[in-house]
Amino acid sequence: MTTSLSKDLRESAEMVRSAMPCSAELPAGAGKTQTIAAIARVTAERGERALILTHTNAGVEALRRRLRAFGVSTASVRVETIASWSHALVRRYPVIAGLAAPPIPSWVDSERYYAGASKVAASDAVRRVLRSSYAFAVVDEYQDCTVGQHTLVLAIGAAVPVAVFGDRLQGLFDFGTNVPVRWETDVLASWPAVELPTRPWRWIGHNEALGQWLVDIRQCLIIGGLIDLKNAPVSWHPSDPRTRANICFGQPTNLGSVVAIGCLPHDCVNIAKYLNGSYTVMEELEGKFMLHFADTVDGGKPERVASSTLDFAKKCAANVTKTLDSAVAKKLATGKPVANLRRDGAAEALQALSRLLEDPSAERVRDALQIVSRLPGVRMYRHEAWHTVLQALAIASPTADASVRSAVEQIRNRVRVHGRAQAQRVISRPLLIKGLEYDHAVALDADVHSPTSLYVALTRARKTLTVISAQRTIRPAHRG
Repeated sequence: MTTSLSKDLRESAEMVRSAMPCSAELPAGAGKTQTIAAIARVTAERGERALILTHTNAGVEALRRRLRAFGVSTASVRVETIASWSHALVRRYPVIAGLAAPPIPSWVDSERYYAGASKVAASDAVRRVLRSSYAFAVVDEYQDCTVGQHTLVLAIGAAVPVAVFGDRLQGLFDFGTNVPVRWETDVLASWPAVELPTRPWRWIGHNEALGQWLVDIRQCLIIGGLIDLKNAPVSWHPSDPRTRANICFGQPTNLGSVVAIGCLPHDCVNIAKYLNGSYTVMEELEGKFMLHFADTVDGGKPERVASSTLDFAKKCAANVTKTLDSAVAKKLATGKPVANLRRDGAAEALQALSRLLEDPSAERVRDALQIVSRLPGVRMYRHEAWHTVLQALAIASPTADASVRSAVEQIRNRVRVHGRAQAQRVISRPLLIKGLEYDHAVALDADVHSPTSLYVALTRARKTLTVISAQRTIRPAHRG
């Protein structure tokens, strides 16, 4: 069923459309996705076409859902991630780009794709193509753009009008070699600000008091002040490892989805293990954990494959060590079979692991993992990593020259395009869930987050928010 545009939303869309080139900054949940989709709708009504770019496939899917709800057909809009659009442009014009990109992108080369795509978009021929194809372009989550992506968008802007949307308080990609754009200089210098109404749409009909409180604390987070939870519309609990599990177990899954939010990757894994599989870990798209194991299997060294197979199982499922203890792990690491060890109910698993010392093939590794997963009491908490690796092991074939690593990369690329399978209870960190919505959220150890990380964590839940911290007042950690 097609949703009609409200008067306010249509006015905001028309305001942005007429102000292009421009920039719009809106808080989390305040209607960026709705406004962008509304712009596409009013553009389609004029018989024109729009290009919409964002950073993640979750963001692409959210935009496409809203576009479908507004009755905007695929003929009227193209929605892509900046990375995938850049890769496609480089593939189509390799000579102009100065780069021959592989059919399946290697995302570690993303910055090279952006640089090549910038050259392509700046060429006279492609500028004419862009002008004839699109009335304008919109780029979402602009606070996460790197300097390389910014250069690409400037090249697009030389061909068609551009509007960029973002929120400085949700900028999480300023780590490693990433050099993010500066809003005051890079963004506003190219796209003057257009002021749009701020309304916490995400919480309307769910928890409007929470939505308004999150709008009210923004300035405090920006200046690094204290966040007082005393009268906030949240459920607060003091930090205590003994009660944290009970808080997570007590979330109302019968009333919707739940996300528990940690700060660092190992925090999320450790908490999920402690919760005995009741929550599943959301994996990073690059799949480093999976790729590391894949490389070991591809290496083919029997003792390493055998010990790493057991280690991978231990890192994906709780209670494996209750049966396959350190003595089993030590024997495998030294190349000694374990089939003769006595472990209640584990004879088949010990035999499967011992066989890897003679045949460390992908097929035998897959068999061993499946057998280990059926041990009594074993509870999976890294479903995404587990199933990715099992699929990759099934695909890999020495005769077809298909490595486990290449199979993992193919599967993770499909996840980028099609999105993740949704789980009822997820444990993740702000970097991976930015742009996603849940019914309920638990911010674990909220006082160890940076201001931007904390803001993203606090704004994920529509209905209820639970905060765990040492004190009722939180001063976000500023990381140097």
